[in-house]
Amino acid sequence: MLGISTWHGPSAVSHCLKCTLTSEDRESLVIAKINRLEVYDLTPSGLEFRCSFDTWGTVTSLLTTQRKRRNLASLIVTTDHLDPKFYVLEFDASKSELLVAESLSLRLRVGREAEFFSGAVIHPNGKVIVSCQYSGTIKVIVLGDKSKVIETEFECRIPELNIHSLCFVPVSGHKLILAILSEDHNQRKHVIARELKLDEQELLYEQSTAISGGFAHEGATLLVPISGQRKTPGVLVLGGGTCHFFGSERATSKRASTGESKLSAVHSLAKGDLPLQGTISWCAIDENRFLLGDELGYLCLLGVDRAGASHAISDINVVELGQVSPSACLAHIDGSTFYSGSLCGDSQTIRLLPEAKSDGSYIEVLESYTNLGPILDAVLMDADGSGQSQVITCSGNSTSGSLRVIRSGADFRRTATLEGVQNAEKVFPLRISLDAKDSILLITTPFSTSIFELNAGSLDEVDPSSVPGFDRTQRTLAACTLARDQGSIQVTPNGIRVVDLISGIELERWPPQGSPAVEITAAAVNPTQACVALKGGKLIYFSLKTKLDLLREKEPEIVDGLPNEVAALAIEPHRPTTKTSSNVVAVAYWTKNIVTLYALPQFTPMTVGATTGASASVQEAHAPHSLVLHSFGHGGDSSPQLLIGLADGSLVTYSITDAGLLANRRASSLGNDRPVSFAPCAYFEAQRDDRVVLASASRGAIMWFDRKAKRLRTSTVAIKDAVSLCALDHSLYPDSVLVLSRAAMTIGSIGELNKLNVQTVQFGSDNPRQIAHHPALHALAVGFYRTQVNRATGNQTFSSSLKILDATSFEQLTQISCHVNEEITTVGVLDLGPPESITSYIVAGTTTAPPLGHIESTQGRILVLDGSDAHKLRVVAALNVPGCVYGLAAYQGNIAATVNSSVLVYGFELPKERESFQVNQKAKFDRGFQFVSIVSRGDVLAVTDALKSVSLLKLNGNKLECISQDYEASLPHGLEMLGEDWIISSELDFNLSLFKRESIALERVGGFHYGELANKFIAGTAFSLPKLVMVTASGRVSVVSDIDSETSKRLVALQRNLSYVLHGPGGVELSNWRAPRTARKTRPFAGFIDADFVERVLDLSPEDLKKVMEGQNQFERLAGSKEEIAACAEQLLSLH
Repeated sequence: MLGISTWHGPSAVSHCLKCTLTSEDRESLVIAKINRLEVYDLTPSGLEFRCSFDTWGTVTSLLTTQRKRRNLASLIVTTDHLDPKFYVLEFDASKSELLVAESLSLRLRVGREAEFFSGAVIHPNGKVIVSCQYSGTIKVIVLGDKSKVIETEFECRIPELNIHSLCFVPVSGHKLILAILSEDHNQRKHVIARELKLDEQELLYEQSTAISGGFAHEGATLLVPISGQRKTPGVLVLGGGTCHFFGSERATSKRASTGESKLSAVHSLAKGDLPLQGTISWCAIDENRFLLGDELGYLCLLGVDRAGASHAISDINVVELGQVSPSACLAHIDGSTFYSGSLCGDSQTIRLLPEAKSDGSYIEVLESYTNLGPILDAVLMDADGSGQSQVITCSGNSTSGSLRVIRSGADFRRTATLEGVQNAEKVFPLRISLDAKDSILLITTPFSTSIFELNAGSLDEVDPSSVPGFDRTQRTLAACTLARDQGSIQVTPNGIRVVDLISGIELERWPPQGSPAVEITAAAVNPTQACVALKGGKLIYFSLKTKLDLLREKEPEIVDGLPNEVAALAIEPHRPTTKTSSNVVAVAYWTKNIVTLYALPQFTPMTVGATTGASASVQEAHAPHSLVLHSFGHGGDSSPQLLIGLADGSLVTYSITDAGLLANRRASSLGNDRPVSFAPCAYFEAQRDDRVVLASASRGAIMWFDRKAKRLRTSTVAIKDAVSLCALDHSLYPDSVLVLSRAAMTIGSIGELNKLNVQTVQFGSDNPRQIAHHPALHALAVGFYRTQVNRATGNQTFSSSLKILDATSFEQLTQISCHVNEEITTVGVLDLGPPESITSYIVAGTTTAPPLGHIESTQGRILVLDGSDAHKLRVVAALNVPGCVYGLAAYQGNIAATVNSSVLVYGFELPKERESFQVNQKAKFDRGFQFVSIVSRGDVLAVTDALKSVSLLKLNGNKLECISQDYEASLPHGLEMLGEDWIISSELDFNLSLFKRESIALERVGGFHYGELANKFIAGTAFSLPKLVMVTASGRVSVVSDIDSETSKRLVALQRNLSYVLHGPGGVELSNWRAPRTARKTRPFAGFIDADFVERVLDLSPEDLKKVMEGQNQFERLAGSKEEIAACAEQLLSLH
């Protein structure tokens, strides 16, 4: 069973608008990110997030209206095929969320999907909406008042089949005039107006005279309505570098004509040149001015001049403003401020300036919003050796291409690095009193203790004579500042000392001088208490409030006839009402890896409540190395926890019940080669003061309390190989963390706890499209594509190159340019050569532009580059192939490639001179239409045919044979193998399919409707368990987790019962939304867990959670407690 979780949601913005949605005295900006709406309030300080709404379908239009008897705006949303929907959304202030006021299915049983325009337009009266989802048919929806959201809806035929744009003409009176930009069978564009009759439920066939229709420019793509003053309404027709106004001929005698052929001439009432290319976005500033943007990011201001008593439009003026990210949508926020949403670059808030800047631009970018889409390719890489993989994507397109380096987790800001401490194993900061700042550091090695003062950038050792009370001849097991003035405690293997920190003299000692010697093996202290373990397992408890007072001794536990030695102790205050003392002590034993909570001062284990799933003792699979008692949160939201760091690098947490028992075990891994160390420390941000716990083994993590979700969360942090951690609050370094490693001490502070860190690496006009990581060279091989557009003519030229970049600095090391009209199509790092001398090489596939009269490339190359030196990369083999190289894979030391309709395997020999390869075609498989993706595992090749499905191939001598395949055409795209018998693929219908190899047939054992196309699967571990990472064109990054059989059964049952309580917009069932579907059939949702959906169980009310636990009958009742169910969902949450 595979779990699908979202790590980074879609970030590409397709639609936006401004309206009064959440409050009558505040306007809001609503943006659509593919299948998710986000609402932001417009405040003087910028955009303030208010709520979000998942549409469970790709948004094709976003409109706003204000219905009768309602003071706030309503949103109109339509979604795309295969099951198009229509929603009316309204904001509920009491719940602070968007709710569905009405929904409607737009699906027709029979019909061809609209090819060019799919969406809806609304009449200026805000009541009539026309939706176009199918060719030759429109859906008309009439909104009612508050008591009835939809008054009526009907379908009617429209003569135009290939519609490019629709809009209502804002004519006076009650007529409903629909302007249509369409294309005929001769590929000529037309503008025509038709009247919509609501009473007759018909779109009239006769052309309306509201505007003068006619031919439009062949590049026209968009209609923009012009609000009417008296009798001069009309539409602007934009595209192809021109702008034409079509209106009523009775309003003016002026007619502009372009073109020489009378048949194809564009007859408009006014025209102007438009320096924009491709798809155009727009928003109205007022009745006469519009802001326009294009797919290259250029913005211009369009204004219309009116003349005469009728205010007829006489001229069109266009002013170029400058360039921003490619604009997919525009919204006028206020005055000269606008929001520009982008599909292939960062969205931006911009301001138009009254005067041009030095570069000639009239645009000031106020704020940018990160967009990872479209992600064309990506790799996983641990560049700094921290153990935390980062995702590097080839993002953007057009003029905004870049590499994005993405890492999630807490932000650890390094402040200073201190050298000169050798073999240190722990650091204990001490202060004069609890209210003062840390002043000295006790640094212990395995054999002694040193005392240092911390100065700016250096450590200065304190003269032993100035602080004689501390024992420097022994290692320090524990130390802290006491609640009584000037007192500090030091615990060494020989005993306990209390020292006056100002005078440096010893105040008290245990055991007293002259008493028998002891050997302390473990210790824990807090400002008023101390607990030590002696060799043999004996425990001793001390009070430190006024003096060093021995209160209780506990004889050792006997296990198998031997005393149970103590491995670790914890006595930190963990209740919000007791900040300097604890009522329990946690004891970890070596034998059987048991951890027990004892009540103080009696040392009695707590047994009450053990039948409820909680106990005073727990047993772990590995030896406990460190313990911490800690309370996360504040007041009623506080969550006391016991944290256990195991020797194998595992981190285990238990919640502590009111009775002092341990429950709700959760585990995660921080590596497998170092034990876990802890450091409770402070975290400060605006209106928040929390104590968090920093943990580190091979890699680091921070545990913190999510106040909104009211649960414990874990975030990764860029700390690796730490020997010890501790909190530091020094005058030079306030609210900091000290990280001790073998080589040095690092001081830093904790920034945002759950931050997604995105680093952008720009390359000017070069857009990265393919990427591969070469670990041995610590380098990245990136395929770049550069497009140059002549804005005067619209002509485009392109060039392509392969660049080798340093994996850390992204500095260019070397570059190889392609031939004219040649483009890099795929890049990989492949292990090639005979088994005894396998070597990693950078391999690139290319294609050449198709010759005139061909639609498919007939020539390409496979380039093999020597990877021994990233600075002196050279081509050691260049092989011509008969087409486009779509995919590459290493197969038994050979190169396997998908080239047009063939799969080719090339073998080679490497001469002793190592100058060039001898490359020979070894095998060929050409029984396909268009092979795209290729992956190898062992002796099996998996390939996808874009018009068929998935096949498994195997080399038999000099032949490639198909050993298994899926016989159902599913239009696959991406592909990855989960072992030799399991395959996952993405499909053009936005589905994911899971296959299992069964003899000659691939059995489809799982299906999941993902909602968008996964461009690529990346094998690797970016998180604790996931096997794959998926990336999409919208900027979404998802993880695919392999879930064990027992957990899968529990999650499937939870997902089923949860779907009875939670539904999609309009009551859509999860089983229907996630069911993989094509235009021909729908398959059942199986083999996958929708982890994002299952995690919502953590936010349920007690009443809804009870319904989920019970199910709909006794057979659906969930096994286990509510806490166990929550722990299961949190395990999914921790994977991303």
